[in-house]
Amino acid sequence: MRQFVLAILFVLTFVQSYRSSSALQCKGEQNQNVDWFLLYKLPRLPKSSNKLIKQGVAYLYMDSSSYKYGWTLSSKDISKNNSITAYTLSQFYDDKSAADSLWILYNDQPPNLPARLTNGHAKGAVITDGKEGFWLIHSVPNFPPRPNTGEDVSRSKTDKVESGVRVDHTDKDYPSGGYSYPSSGRANGQSFLCVSTSEESFNSIGKQLMYNQIVVYRRNMPKQLIGKFTTLVDAAKQARVRSPPYYRMANFNSKNGMKFTSFAKSSKWDRGESSNTRDSKRVKNYLALFFFADLYDDFVAVELNADLYTETWMNGRGKLPSDCNATRVMNVQSISLPKARVSFKSTHDHSKWAVSIDGKSARSWVCVGDINRADTQFERGGGTVCLNLPEVWKSYRDSVDDVEPCPMKRRGGLFERIEP
Repeated sequence: MRQFVLAILFVLTFVQSYRSSSALQCKGEQNQNVDWFLLYKLPRLPKSSNKLIKQGVAYLYMDSSSYKYGWTLSSKDISKNNSITAYTLSQFYDDKSAADSLWILYNDQPPNLPARLTNGHAKGAVITDGKEGFWLIHSVPNFPPRPNTGEDVSRSKTDKVESGVRVDHTDKDYPSGGYSYPSSGRANGQSFLCVSTSEESFNSIGKQLMYNQIVVYRRNMPKQLIGKFTTLVDAAKQARVRSPPYYRMANFNSKNGMKFTSFAKSSKWDRGESSNTRDSKRVKNYLALFFFADLYDDFVAVELNADLYTETWMNGRGKLPSDCNATRVMNVQSISLPKARVSFKSTHDHSKWAVSIDGKSARSWVCVGDINRADTQFERGGGTVCLNLPEVWKSYRDSVDDVEPCPMKRRGGLFERIEP
């Protein structure tokens, strides 16, 4: 009798474990369900003694169950099927369940297609089975691969692609139907944020993606879910926001109740648009008022009421300098990550994250998203998603090794930012 009872308990435990691991959620290092995770793919550093770092496939991570211990250096290769990203994205490549789920893959540098120079500067994946799912935000070009299910999406009429650029990549470089990690994502650092969430959040996420003007390259819209997630379906169809305001802040909760704050903007934001909320907090530069605005300087820092260090891609043209007027937004120049025994310049980092300079008074903010601090981004959609956790804040804040000082103030003249 005792053996029979033990056998029943074993079967029940196995069934419960299977149901748990098969839930449509972000996955952890052991393929377990996690409420959220943050991942920092390290740049390729040839002088490192760590083989994975030397090859550009190493990563640090923290998740909803481990964040109090800070970063953990994984012993796994991000390009392999047992990595956190592979476990999470494998749910797109399970053909049966993926066919029954509503999902979107978006990337302004999609696999085997020319890069988009207009619309959203954003990369990510969102999926729901109608009850639960997740939103993955990342910075990796040509990623992730196309699943077998779903449909390709034709280029938007408003898309402008890189002119004169031949697509040399083939299906061999970026194969479809299963997980792989592109060679284009190895040289530089990359950022990831995954949030597991419930059905009530997906239409709000869809609205943010509409503001972000995402470039969708693969999608699946099963009939039984279209009526339930109308706004997410609009995002999948690359619908755009057609009237002001052209920016939006929205809160949503993870599956276990962790609060996240999403900031999103379209390419039309601040072109003559008036924002009473922001204008009441700061008087902006004359040109910024009528022609452009920076996501971090004119939106995120103001709404969070926090000074920020920002780590974004600064190798291209139009780099914005650190700004110490009103709320400070300062560019990170170098990063140090003792858990991996590495330091590197921001010129080797394609990540897009921000951390509040001062973590006191409930301002322990960390944001991971899409947009760089460059004037080329003024005409692009995109955003960032923030969470407020002191332990996570400390891990990011401690990684800031050096920042770009603010330029000397110029008194008078057209370009002076007027203080209230």
